Amino acid sequence: MRTRFPVCLFALLCLAAPAAGAEDRESALQRAREAASTQRYGEVIEILTPFNSIEDPEWRYISAAELGRAYFHLGRYLEAHRAFREAVSLHPERVESAIYLQATSYLVGDREQALMIFEEILKSGARDLYLAVTLPGEQRFLADPEVRAILAEHAVVLEVDIEDASVLQVALGDSRDRVEKALGAGSSDGSAATLTASAGPAVIWAFVFDTDLRLVEIVLQAENLSRYTPYRLHLDDAVDWRATPAAAMAAWGPPTTTTATADRGLTMTWDMPNHRLALGFASPRESRLAKHPEGAAKLRTVTLSVQSEPPPDRMNP
Repeated sequence: MRTRFPVCLFALLCLAAPAAGAEDRESALQRAREAASTQRYGEVIEILTPFNSIEDPEWRYISAAELGRAYFHLGRYLEAHRAFREAVSLHPERVESAIYLQATSYLVGDREQALMIFEEILKSGARDLYLAVTLPGEQRFLADPEVRAILAEHAVVLEVDIEDASVLQVALGDSRDRVEKALGAGSSDGSAATLTASAGPAVIWAFVFDTDLRLVEIVLQAENLSRYTPYRLHLDDAVDWRATPAAAMAAWGPPTTTTATADRGLTMTWDMPNHRLALGFASPRESRLAKHPEGAAKLRTVTLSVQSEPPPDRMNP
C-alpha cells in the first residue's frame, strides 16, 4: 500500500532537503581546500565525493583535480591516476594537472605516457621542472636513463663568462634597473637587496646589490639548476655543470683559497683581475644526471663577486 504525502508536506520536505547547487558546491570546495591546506586529505575526499555526479564540466574538472591531489598525497596512486586522467581530458592545457598525471603515470607503471608528458612540458618552454621531477620520486626519476636523455635533448645552455663576470646578459657593476630589465623581473621599489628566482621552493640564482643599487654578487645554484630546470651551466671549454675540482684547477690554475665547509664540501676561490670567482663543491646526491667520476665532489654553486677587500691569505686544501 502506497503512502501518499499531502502536497504541502512534500513541498516542505523538498525545501528542507539539501541540493547540490552552485552555492553548496562552492561551500564544499572551500571546506575541501581548507582541509587540503592542513593536509587533511581524507576529509577532502569525504567532502567532494558526494558531488561527483554533477555534470557541469568545469566543476568536474575542479573536483577531479582536487580529489586527484588528495589521493596522490595519501599514496593512493591508482585512484589519483584516474582522477587526473579525467581532469586532463577536460582541460589538457592546464599544466599542473598534466604534471600530476605525468607523476601518477610513472608511479603506476605507464612510463610511456609519463615520459611523453614530461617531454611535452619541456617542449613548451617550461623552465620550472620542480614538480615534474619531484612528484614521481626525484631520485628514481632523475636516475632513469630515458629521463636523462629527454633532459639532454632539451637542455638550455646557460653561458657564464668568467672573464667578464657576466651571465644572462648582466655583469657585475650593472645597475639594478638594467638587471631587472635583462632578467624580465619587472619593476620594483628597489627595497630588496637581492633579486632571486626559484624552481618550486629551490632557489636557482640570486643577484645581490649594494647600497648604490649596483650589482656586486651573482650566485648560481648549479645543483638546483641541473635538477629542477633545463638550464645547464657552461663556464669554460672544459668546465660546465658536471665540473669537478680537478677540472676547475685545470682551467684556472690553483685556487687562491680552498675552504672546507660544514657539510664536508669545499669552496675554491680564484682572485681574477677585477672580481672573484668561487665554486662550491659537495658530494653528489644519489642519482646522477650525467657521467661523473666516482667519489668526486660535484659542482653546487658558482659565485661571481666584486673584490671589495684584499684577498684573504691562501689556504691549502
